[in-house]
Amino acid sequence: MEDDFIRFMEYVPYTANNAKVYSPKLIALLLQICGYIDTVFKEMAKFKEFQNIQECQKINALASKDYYGFDITLAQSAFEKIYNLSSNNGAKLVANLEWFGDKELTPFATFNSKTKVSPSWWEAHQEVKHFWATTIQKANMDNTLEALSGAFLLNAVHYPSIRYLWKLGDLDLVQKTMDGYEIIRIPEGYLDLLLNDAIKKRKPIAYHHILDSRLFAYERM
Repeated sequence: MEDDFIRFMEYVPYTANNAKVYSPKLIALLLQICGYIDTVFKEMAKFKEFQNIQECQKINALASKDYYGFDITLAQSAFEKIYNLSSNNGAKLVANLEWFGDKELTPFATFNSKTKVSPSWWEAHQEVKHFWATTIQKANMDNTLEALSGAFLLNAVHYPSIRYLWKLGDLDLVQKTMDGYEIIRIPEGYLDLLLNDAIKKRKPIAYHHILDSRLFAYERM
C-alpha cells in the first residue's frame, strides 16, 4: 500500500497545494488501507493477553457473527488505554515526503477525546465507501496519507508485531549516543522478557526503538 501511494506521488507530489488532490486511484487505496486497519484491530482483539478486556470481547463477538462493519470507536475504547494511540505511543511518527519534507503525523489523535470520536480520515473512508459519487473529494492525498500512517502505527505498537518485525530485522532497539543513536543487539529470550513485562504493565517496551519503511519513520526515544 505504501508502494502504491509512492507511485501516485510520482505523478502528483505531496505538497501543501496538492494535499487535497483527489482521485479514483486514491478511492481504491483509501478503501484498501482502512480495510486493512479494520482487520488489524480485529486481530489485535484476538490477542490472548487481551481476552479479559470487555471491548475486545465485544469486537470478537461481533466478528464471530460475521459482522463485517467495524465501529472504530470500539478500538478507541479497547486500545487507547494500552497503546496510547492518540500520542503514537509516545513516539514521533514522520512521513518522509520528497517535495514537502518531514511531516509529523498523529493519525489517531481523536482517540484522546473522552467521547467516542472517529478520525477524520476514517470518516472520509466511510463516506467514500458508501457515497463515492458525491464524496470523491474525501479520497484525497491528506486522508490517504493519514490512513496509511495509521496502518503503519498499528504495526509499530502491537506487542506480537514488535516481536515479528524485530525478528525480520525491521524494528531495532537503540540507545542514544552523542551522534544520535546506535542499534543494540540482544538475545531473543531477552526481547521476550521485555515484551512480557510490557504486556503485564500495558506499557511500551523498556527500550528506545525505531521502525522505518520507505515512507515512514517511527522513533520512540
